[in-house]
Amino acid sequence: MTTPVNLSSTPNGPSAVRLLSDPNLNVCPDHTSDAWDDIRAGMTGTPDEITTKLDECWTKSNDKLKARWAQQVADDEAEAVAVEAARQKKLDDNAAAAARVAEEERLEAEKKKPKLGAFDANSEAPSIMQSRISPYAQKKLEKMEYCLLYPFGPGGLSEAASVALSSNDESFRLARNEDNELTVLAGPSSTAHKNMPRDNQLSWRDFDLAQARFLKEIICVGWPKSHIEALSQFFYLICNHSDRGLPGGEAALLAYADHIRAEWHRTLGTPESFNIALQLIAIGDDLFIKRRDDALNA
Repeated sequence: MTTPVNLSSTPNGPSAVRLLSDPNLNVCPDHTSDAWDDIRAGMTGTPDEITTKLDECWTKSNDKLKARWAQQVADDEAEAVAVEAARQKKLDDNAAAAARVAEEERLEAEKKKPKLGAFDANSEAPSIMQSRISPYAQKKLEKMEYCLLYPFGPGGLSEAASVALSSNDESFRLARNEDNELTVLAGPSSTAHKNMPRDNQLSWRDFDLAQARFLKEIICVGWPKSHIEALSQFFYLICNHSDRGLPGGEAALLAYADHIRAEWHRTLGTPESFNIALQLIAIGDDLFIKRRDDALNA
């Protein structure tokens, strides 16, 4: 029995002969039969020697086929392993890509979820809850601009609290950006307080309370230490000035503080700038006397 072959492409090359059956199943033909008479007639030797030679030739040829078959089976198995590995890698790559997309979507969704801030588990609640200043005042201080004291006093803080309670967190407002273009911003309005009085129109108590809160807030937003110290000294000298006890003294001091603090802020960074705390030493100047006289004659 002869093993059939196929000339189609095989792992050994596009023109390699592919075996179609297992040569291990082949059976050596009977070389003594009449079918082999013509071949035996052309050979020399005794009949047994000729038969033995024919058996040996067939066995040698079939052994070569067995070796080729073993290699062919090994090549087929290697190819199958490679194909399966490629298929599995593609599945793994697709699964990994899907997992990355899912994780990115999860992280994006996590970013959009409302979050609660952390808290100190060892800190007790403050004994005094201080009202927040208005967005208007906060913005003024953050930009280090001049701001009247009213937003830091009882009236301004009460107004800011009322506005905060009634404001819709999803409300929108118009504002101008750095390029002076109108933009829509979300959140509470940062416009000025309604009917905001000047510092000289405050009561002495409101002025005193407002300046203390003002000093605290400029520390929080990071004003320069030198400016904070000068303002602290200025307000201390105003609030503890000996003329407070004189008729019209408090009104004069308020008028002076209102005027001089605005001037001090206006001249910052210019050749006209001055130390506001030192300026108070000359509070007996014509400006103060005029303001006190105006208060007395009011």
